[in-house]
Amino acid sequence: MKLSFCGSKGPSAWVLVPLLAVLASPEGHGSPGSLVNSGEGRVERHLVVLHTNDIHGQVLPRPATWLKDVNPIPDSGGLPRLAAKLQEVAAEARAAGAAVVICDGGDWFQGTPEGQIDRGRGFLGALAEAGHDGMVVGNHEFDHGVDVLLGHLKELPLPALLANVRLPDGSALPGTRDYIVVERAGMRIGLVGLLTTSTPSITHRETKDLLWTDPAAALTQVRSELGDRVDLVIPITHIGIQEDRALARAHPDLPVIVGGHSHTFLRKGQREGDTLIGQAGSKASVIGRMDVWFDADGEVTRSEAKHLSLYEEPTEGTRVAALEEACAALVEAASLRMDEVVGVFGGPLETSRRELVNATGGNLITDLMRQRAGADVAIHNRGGTRTTLPAGICTRRDLFMLLPFDNHIETLEMSGADVTELFRRSIEEERRSGVEFSGVHLEVRLVEGKPKLVRLLLGGPDGREIEATDSLRLATNSYLASGGDGWTLLQEQEIREVDFTLLRDMIELALAKGPVTPSKVQRYTVVR
Repeated sequence: MKLSFCGSKGPSAWVLVPLLAVLASPEGHGSPGSLVNSGEGRVERHLVVLHTNDIHGQVLPRPATWLKDVNPIPDSGGLPRLAAKLQEVAAEARAAGAAVVICDGGDWFQGTPEGQIDRGRGFLGALAEAGHDGMVVGNHEFDHGVDVLLGHLKELPLPALLANVRLPDGSALPGTRDYIVVERAGMRIGLVGLLTTSTPSITHRETKDLLWTDPAAALTQVRSELGDRVDLVIPITHIGIQEDRALARAHPDLPVIVGGHSHTFLRKGQREGDTLIGQAGSKASVIGRMDVWFDADGEVTRSEAKHLSLYEEPTEGTRVAALEEACAALVEAASLRMDEVVGVFGGPLETSRRELVNATGGNLITDLMRQRAGADVAIHNRGGTRTTLPAGICTRRDLFMLLPFDNHIETLEMSGADVTELFRRSIEEERRSGVEFSGVHLEVRLVEGKPKLVRLLLGGPDGREIEATDSLRLATNSYLASGGDGWTLLQEQEIREVDFTLLRDMIELALAKGPVTPSKVQRYTVVR
């Protein structure tokens, strides 16, 4: 890949920096050895991109259950280990003559008790000490509303990036920038933040009032504005791997893209054309590293990606003291309530994204929701259930990890026609991840391998078919009731009752009465 030089027309991706400028690079931004001999007589410039994404408030390490045939299973990750590793690896890379940038792909605090303290404010104060050069705003940063996020950004020194979202008056969101230009060993690197335009359908309703631009178009505009003021552009995105690939096709001269949102473990990265895309899973489990080498003419000679594990405790020389103190305070505050045992599960609460399969966790949530609301039917989005829980004792922390979002119960009065249409869309529209449900049974036929709704039965497989003129009470969570996941059909319903009991509190109330065993019953029948 040959990248454009300073003075060329159009958005510049790479500028050959004179050797004198490299030798005069500021302390802390690399070493005079940033131009190194490759060992084969070639002089190369080496860039290391360290990246994180979808940390979701993960202060504490968690069991590395993805490891097979390992006993005992080690703990992995957590913010203190992640921050220490970033500093350790960055220092090693700089000492070896590489330029280093540290990026984050969004979704910072939502997902743990520690992350929810003061609506994320405490966790962001800790995260600000991790040393990121640029951090794109994720969709979950808006979960408590636009004003809450803007308040956090006003108070905290976060290098927040957001190029494709504007306030209704067209101005940038206060506390965010379209891009940040950092200098590393004489290189001027433009970091650009891009967020998924699906955000208004998956988070707080206030985001619907913001102005949203297609990420690829926004990047074109930013690159035009930057022109030859930068040597390299790195998009930091929260749009998911498929959209990252589309972005790479729209901007084929990008050497790398730092991604987030889809929680994808790209252990060796993914290539789209000449662009290397990196993403590091989720929950501070690993750190991503991408290495790119350029020759003296500014041409990419090679690039590679890998993940750095976080199984070990930091050594004294790498610890980030301010961050660790903030994390310890968060854990102490959360543990007072979260570590209390609240009951016993008689069976595991499982999750599933498999088509036409009900998960025990979803069965329990919707069964309890329907019972509490006195409803005929209940539904819950699969994406709202974030972990599995084993049979046995359950703490309040476990329930939070299962249902971290502050969703309450809403009950809607709906016609049989609308309820039937809701379930038809849930299984027939490919963009949907499906819903868990209670109170109905679906008869489905596979047509060319794709499910089609045949009949919707009230109760169970022996129940009566729901008719268009039926009047039904449907209980759901407040996220779906407000149109989340694109469910405008639910948002349009005018008659509704609101129960401000959170879903996780609903389960805790059930556990207080004795052991709770989730149903294993499958609520689909595939017919010929």
